[in-house]
Amino acid sequence: MLKNIGVIGDSIAHGYCDKKHSGWFTELSKSILTQKSEQYLFSNMAYTGDNIADAANRACFETLSRRFDLIIVSIGINDLRRRKNSNLQLDFSEGARIMYWHKLLDTLDKTNAEIVVTDLIPIIESRYTSDATLVRYNSDIERYNDIIKTICQQRNIHFFTRYDKWKHRNLEELYHDAIHPNSAGHLIIAQEIFDFLLKNNLL
Repeated sequence: MLKNIGVIGDSIAHGYCDKKHSGWFTELSKSILTQKSEQYLFSNMAYTGDNIADAANRACFETLSRRFDLIIVSIGINDLRRRKNSNLQLDFSEGARIMYWHKLLDTLDKTNAEIVVTDLIPIIESRYTSDATLVRYNSDIERYNDIIKTICQQRNIHFFTRYDKWKHRNLEELYHDAIHPNSAGHLIIAQEIFDFLLKNNLL
């Protein structure tokens, strides 16, 4: 039987800034097709600029109109923009983010697919120029990862943690800008997610 694997996410999941390989989801699909004998269909439902509200609202017509066996959710960095002062409130409040995460996962529950949620990887704060007005901070990412992890634990959903490993890597070699991995970074993401799916018998 043909298996359908989809990803919901933002520009990173869409493959932005990977000029060689079209993004980690494409590389993940290649690894699966190379090493698994089953037949697969891959659906990239990630959109550049999406935040958790966009994903929650889009998921209804993206996922309920077709059958999925596995859906990977990798989104959130666009929820964490601040004016360049870490004491100012985030554009997107914590309560609103939590509400939209539950809305998204309520929709995905209806698909009967296995769900995997990834955490957010660190950014390179120093790459924001002095002219930048909207910035992001790793402290906000760490807090948000804890929130998303708690939601997944409450709902018994697979949660893939990568942040601690990534913060010890040389991100200058793996990122195109402050946020987006380059081709080398996308390859690492693809391999890590592939290994996680195999370890948890999700393929």
